[in-house]
Amino acid sequence: MIIHINDYRHLFDGDDATLAVQEALVTCRKNPGSTLKLGGGELNFYKKYAFEKEYYISNNDYGKKSIVFPLIGMKNLTIDGEGADLLFHGEVLPFVMDGSEQITLKNFKVDYPQPHFFQADIIAAGENFVELEYDTREFNLRVQGRRLVFFSREDEWEIMLDKVLVTEFDKETVSPSAYIPPYFVYLPEKSDGSFLSSMYRYVRAIQLADNRIRFEGKFGHTHIVGNKWVCTLGLERKNPGIFGNRTKDILFQDITLHQTAAMGVICQLCENITLENVKAVPREGSGRFLSVSADATHFVNCSGVVKYEGCTFTNMLDDAGNVHGIYMKCAKKLNDTTLLLTFGHYQQKGLNLYDTGDKIRIIDSCDMTAVAELTVKNSYLISGDFLRLECYETLPEMGAGFAVENFTKMPELYINNCICGYNRPRGFLLSTWKKTVVTNNIFYNMSSGLVFTGDCTDWFESGPVNDVIIKNNKFRNAAYAGGTAIRIVPHVVCGDTPYHRNITIEDNEFEMHEKRFLYARHVENLVFRNNRFIQNDSLPAHGEIGAEGLDVNETCRSVVVQSCF
Repeated sequence: MIIHINDYRHLFDGDDATLAVQEALVTCRKNPGSTLKLGGGELNFYKKYAFEKEYYISNNDYGKKSIVFPLIGMKNLTIDGEGADLLFHGEVLPFVMDGSEQITLKNFKVDYPQPHFFQADIIAAGENFVELEYDTREFNLRVQGRRLVFFSREDEWEIMLDKVLVTEFDKETVSPSAYIPPYFVYLPEKSDGSFLSSMYRYVRAIQLADNRIRFEGKFGHTHIVGNKWVCTLGLERKNPGIFGNRTKDILFQDITLHQTAAMGVICQLCENITLENVKAVPREGSGRFLSVSADATHFVNCSGVVKYEGCTFTNMLDDAGNVHGIYMKCAKKLNDTTLLLTFGHYQQKGLNLYDTGDKIRIIDSCDMTAVAELTVKNSYLISGDFLRLECYETLPEMGAGFAVENFTKMPELYINNCICGYNRPRGFLLSTWKKTVVTNNIFYNMSSGLVFTGDCTDWFESGPVNDVIIKNNKFRNAAYAGGTAIRIVPHVVCGDTPYHRNITIEDNEFEMHEKRFLYARHVENLVFRNNRFIQNDSLPAHGEIGAEGLDVNETCRSVVVQSCF
């Protein structure tokens, strides 16, 4: 059944198409197999008629969401924008897919006319101050005591914060600076104890005019006059662009995310996800230096296959993609087969990651080794903070600091013919034990093109890899701010046991000022061969690392590495 949004135009409230979408989706829900056509052109959406529901969204923030496209309990549905510009206003979440199957989203652009980030021109700077000027048609800020208040008169929202993450963007390259690291403007007098506190710069803010502000304090660097000063609106991630929860067989096709309030696409506990020609890029001619305010894409404990084909991700204030699971902390042993689990990071809580029959692994968080593999009998959330997990088998002896990961809910991962860069800080974070293939891509990221991590200390993101091929990629100035093009850096607190295994890096091209190819720790069966180095003296220089650009230490086993030719 073909459904046209124009048939619901009588439900538009001025230029607000939200109620029309809600009614059109009622018809779609009654008719599985429907296609909702949005007719191209420009469509505006506001909070007034949005669908409301509370959600825990991994690596984002819990709360009641105002959802414009609530694709909940839908089967075999296509949303075809027909080239539409979808403009979202205020604190709304554009798309939610929840408990659905065979969902296709295609042929549209997402943007916020009043963006959920702040951008200003650096008009004066010294070692202990920076002065900013900004266009109040898009960006508004006022100082209120030791807080910053960001607001939109047009969309009637405001956010009060005492710290913001700042990145200087180079006016010529339109990318984060190669020499000034990202940091937090921090207005309180004392640290809050965050693991990110090493990035805090303790400053005071002075309002000079409606469109001018000055920060004074010890920055440790001098900003460059003429460049852009860009910040997200705090660490809050309330409204990603597209959110998927327990949905199967998803296709994203020909979608451009010009701006989203948090992540671009975030899916948790979903199965089979394909991204074809998905872009996160600033709107051409907009003068904006930022696209997505956090990760362009993020997949948590998904299964089946996650596939990227021909995608472009630039100018985000976080990674192009992150594919991982979650380590849950063991709070208490309730009986011989049952654990009480809790969440290590506040932006992961409220998720039941387990289904009956799932295989789990119990991890010693000190050396990150698995001490047992068990099978889930049942699980349920006691609250947003605690989960009861019962297994068929008897639990092992357990000490302090043990964690649990779902070993079943992890996907195969394929990334082909994609471009990512001009962003803070990395390209893709790869953390799945199933087959991972990265081919024919171009990376020009600030810190690293590809990262393999895993930790039970900060983000509690799980996923030791076991079968990885990285081939025929071009690392063009990946790590231009001083990292390495590829990093294998699990957070192993003690011991020298391998965490990642079976990573082959071959037939790639590294174009850099000097040799900064690979940094590797705690990996077994690592191959680096037949790769090519192109020296380009016009690119930023930060010094060569290791032997011929390879820093692989004694925690790595069964290593075959060759210098680039």
